[in-house]
Amino acid sequence: MAVKEHRLELTLRCPPAAAWSFLSDTNRADQAAGLPAIDYRDEPQPDGTSRRHFSYTLRGLPVQGVEHPFHWEEPRYFRVDRDYERGPFKSSVHECTIEPVDPEDPSAGSRCVHVFRLEGRGVTGAVFAFGFGREVLPPMRAWFEAEDARVVQLGDLADTLAHSVEVRRGQASGKQKAIITRLAADARALLDSPVIDQVARLVAEAPDLDLQRMQPIALANAWSLPEQDVLDAFLACTHAGLTTLRWDVICPHCRGDKQNLSSLGLVREQSFCSACNIDFDVDLDRSLEAVFAPHPQARQVEIVRYCLGGPGMTRHIRAQQQLPPGADWAFSVPLASGSYRLRFSGTEDYRWVRLSPGAQRRGGAPLVITDSGVQGEDPEQASGDISLHVQNRSSRPVLVVLEDVRWADDALPAGRLVADQRFRDLFANEMLAPGVRLKVESVAILFTDLVGSTAMYGELGDARAFNLVWSHFDVLTEVVSKHGGAIIKTIGDAIMACFADPANGLLAASELHERLAPHLVQSGHEYPAMLKIGMHAGPAIAVTLNERLDYFGTTVNLAARVEGQSRGGDIVVTVQTGDRVDAEEILGARGWAATAFEAAAKGFSEPVPMLRFRRTDTLKSKESQ
Repeated sequence: MAVKEHRLELTLRCPPAAAWSFLSDTNRADQAAGLPAIDYRDEPQPDGTSRRHFSYTLRGLPVQGVEHPFHWEEPRYFRVDRDYERGPFKSSVHECTIEPVDPEDPSAGSRCVHVFRLEGRGVTGAVFAFGFGREVLPPMRAWFEAEDARVVQLGDLADTLAHSVEVRRGQASGKQKAIITRLAADARALLDSPVIDQVARLVAEAPDLDLQRMQPIALANAWSLPEQDVLDAFLACTHAGLTTLRWDVICPHCRGDKQNLSSLGLVREQSFCSACNIDFDVDLDRSLEAVFAPHPQARQVEIVRYCLGGPGMTRHIRAQQQLPPGADWAFSVPLASGSYRLRFSGTEDYRWVRLSPGAQRRGGAPLVITDSGVQGEDPEQASGDISLHVQNRSSRPVLVVLEDVRWADDALPAGRLVADQRFRDLFANEMLAPGVRLKVESVAILFTDLVGSTAMYGELGDARAFNLVWSHFDVLTEVVSKHGGAIIKTIGDAIMACFADPANGLLAASELHERLAPHLVQSGHEYPAMLKIGMHAGPAIAVTLNERLDYFGTTVNLAARVEGQSRGGDIVVTVQTGDRVDAEEILGARGWAATAFEAAAKGFSEPVPMLRFRRTDTLKSKESQ
């Protein structure tokens, strides 16, 4: 039977780079066009690739087949081929080309051509192939044009979860909206924040597709609100029963969610991605993401897919192509300065693609894939359009992927959430299973201790000194929580706290010194208490110990040794941590000055370079004496 071709041509106001954000989002486009949801099943192959099977129902007819890996080169082109084993079609191709209206001025708009080629099976297939143009393309065109208008209006804010133009399927019913209003009121009793009302409106009014994986960081960007405010609101809404918290195990390659777990206690140390055909270690920073969804009592939202393999589902991948044995792929994509990874299925070998302004072109020869690995040096070029050439000289098909290795900016890593005081307070039962140890790529560990506590107990007596210690814990908890950290445990009159961002730890340390004395006076304690503070950031291991989430490893040990170098009233950090976040600038703006020194640390063979920060007014006072 002849192949029926349909063309959808668009002239859009936004430039190709912006148009790509919705033209390549085949998941949303297919939903907007009224196409059915699809079930996918990935079947790993012995050659290191994976075969993706799909199935759906089209007007009562069962449809099954194999979807080949998408080919795309952002922001210019994508294509997907499907072969059908059952249903009205034998094969289909969807190809999209995007180019600027004016090559000399990309801001002048985009010209886009979608081509659909459908090979029908029998008379039924011919009818479906013909009807595709009349029934599917008009709503798809309307969605693209509406998204173009939205992107032009919102600019940089457009590439977020908050789509304002969408197929409005599955909004909450009147009864559900009443339940949502009541649950939002319960959440406001926990946290007096207007953000809770925004979360409630989202749950009540947003389309189902937007609610399957609600990401607080993405929403904070869309709403132009502080990330911590939005995260706090979601935690309060979850505690009240308006939303649920889910832990998604994310493949570090394709970044697809491989497992959707209802509890942190279900997370295991290893997982498998059938799409990439790889095993991977689960860690708290890169492969475990905290996401939210409506609680079923508020609104039933089913997790559905309309297209799984498109560029819109893996935005960190800038280009990919599956090469059969003997095939070549020469391509060009625009990239900003930075490092990108070129990986190849079936081998652990990869190449770094590095771009920097003014760099001389290096590695211009083709990269050659063989059965034993990859030949050719890491390409290095100036920023802008880069050109790469890959040859598959192996005996197997190879999926070649060019990816941005930076973690998605809109994700909420589990490592950040478990270092949040409100989370620990509201969800104290969320712990790792006994014996499970998960790596943390980086966590800042801060220790504090009261200066001269033994003398204080002798001078004040046990009862008064005990009350002072507990009063000082109150202000420590408040300040640490304010800056996005959490107190892991108290050790006598000392604390061990954690921060996902070391900069927040420095801000907390400064405020702890400022707030302690006034707080104790207001609480009726006139004793001149003073804090010793030390901090170090680095990798650690997260475990459950004594029914709480805890951290272990070299970073924790060194942070404790750093605090031991504090003399009271100062802040001591390792030079490594200070350089990482520019501690001298952060604390210098708050009246602190640094002195560098080295100190021996128990358990470490070499002296550790450290920075001691003291108040500049204190230094001037000493100099004048």
